[in-house]
Amino acid sequence: MSNEFYARDTSRKIRAVNKAKGERGEYLATNPPYGYKKDPDNKKQWIVDEEAAAIVRRIFKLCMEGKGPTQIANMLTADKVLIPSAYHLSQGRKPPCKEIDDPYRWHQPTVVHILEQRMYTGCTINFRTYTNFIWDKTKRRSPDDKVLVFPDTHPAIISQEEFDRVQELREQ
Repeated sequence: MSNEFYARDTSRKIRAVNKAKGERGEYLATNPPYGYKKDPDNKKQWIVDEEAAAIVRRIFKLCMEGKGPTQIANMLTADKVLIPSAYHLSQGRKPPCKEIDDPYRWHQPTVVHILEQRMYTGCTINFRTYTNFIWDKTKRRSPDDKVLVFPDTHPAIISQEEFDRVQELREQ
């Protein structure tokens, strides 16, 4: 009984700290997304990882040229471009996925995920998902009014116009 109370109390405190950090516009993710890396001088800041950012720009450019996610994934696979997890491993960083069968095999969901990430425009987006309580590991999408967006918190890889154009094309 007391262990359960202690766990609930600790969870409540951690959530309060994360909520305060998120409302200040600080990043809540531990690892920066593909295309960024932590600034060596300030671990709380992201800087552009030019090698990976070039791939992100290429993905957006190909989408604006009318290519679909599957076509883009096939092109990146044919050109032997490292997938994000393999790239993170090659840079000595913790990859999002531990199991890597083929480091050059891009999949359509990976391309879609990159194309949907507004953070590539320089925004920090906090509270996109939530869990109900400590034992519930299911992440749920937050309603739009609960999501906080902080523009210009890190260097942009693509412009807002490019991002908006890609979202329009993807809707069609």
